[in-house]
Amino acid sequence: MKSLTPNDLKSSLKGAAKHSLKLIACTSLLLAVVGCGGKAANVPAAEGNAGGQGAPAAVKMKPDQLTTIKMALPSKNMSYLPIYVAQKKEFYKKNNLEINLEYVKGGVLALRGLQTGEYPIISSLPESIITGVAEGANVKLIGTLDDKSMYSIFVAKDIKKPEDLKGKSAASNVPGNGTDIQLQYWLKKNGLEPNKDVRLINSGENAGRLQALQTGQASVTILSQPTDLKADELGFVRLSLMRDELTTYNHNMLAANGDLIKDKPEVVYAFMAGQAEAVKYIKDSANREEVLAIAMAELGMSKAEAEKSLDFVLPGLADKGKMNIEGMKWAIDTVKATGALSKDVSLDKVVDERFYAK
Repeated sequence: MKSLTPNDLKSSLKGAAKHSLKLIACTSLLLAVVGCGGKAANVPAAEGNAGGQGAPAAVKMKPDQLTTIKMALPSKNMSYLPIYVAQKKEFYKKNNLEINLEYVKGGVLALRGLQTGEYPIISSLPESIITGVAEGANVKLIGTLDDKSMYSIFVAKDIKKPEDLKGKSAASNVPGNGTDIQLQYWLKKNGLEPNKDVRLINSGENAGRLQALQTGQASVTILSQPTDLKADELGFVRLSLMRDELTTYNHNMLAANGDLIKDKPEVVYAFMAGQAEAVKYIKDSANREEVLAIAMAELGMSKAEAEKSLDFVLPGLADKGKMNIEGMKWAIDTVKATGALSKDVSLDKVVDERFYAK
């Protein structure tokens, strides 16, 4: 298998106000954990500032009172387990935050709601956020649920190796969508030119792509959990894990509205703190049975399905929601290579890492 760069896809995808001396002294004392009645708990030390102006010396880490916001998710899957656990175990509430989840049909609607402020925070594949920012959207990626791809490549039962796909069809999503980009990446990495060696058909979301495989319309597709469990059950071959093929990628990312970041950063800090505690809780094996019970209730899975799905996503759950920056660079470069950007966009325009929990 050859190593690819994003350019290989081109052929197939076209102030500060003055302060009194007293205030300066007060701020200095605050940073020294003693000043002006302030508390050291309110002094964060940012772990990264890509896209930010630098974390302020002292900020509120959570709202003064319980604050409710809506969050949009484009689907239901095990990658969102930290959100479900944070709700059930009240990790958000511990930080004076209440999250009301709403499910929308696809990332486009989620991004639209993020831009208007209807949903101050959403989960999305990175590619749609990158494209939105390039078009002027006031949004930023603040973290990720998983820092590995959650996709698997499934093929028809008569396909034994990638070369057998030549002359066949592949069930993909909308051209330029993150799902489509990853499928095309896999095809090219395995020596197959999209829409030349393998014809791409837009089959929509996971369920539509699996149906294309079932009906024989396609011989290969790309699926995420829990649809992958259905593909296993139907006897289709899981030919490859994208996390092995594409080692730097952030899958279900977390994005915030720019006005929320500017005007109410404490809400973002509180959200990320709840996320961090939830991931830590999930990764503690002592909590496995309770975590499985939450997954079963939220996703309507049997225990066997929940166990298999949890074991699949567990290695990819990102501690503290930290995104893989190399993966972000890959995503930006790849979207550029598709020709989907209206203008150039840099990492600092897309990413803000100030909000990771300490």
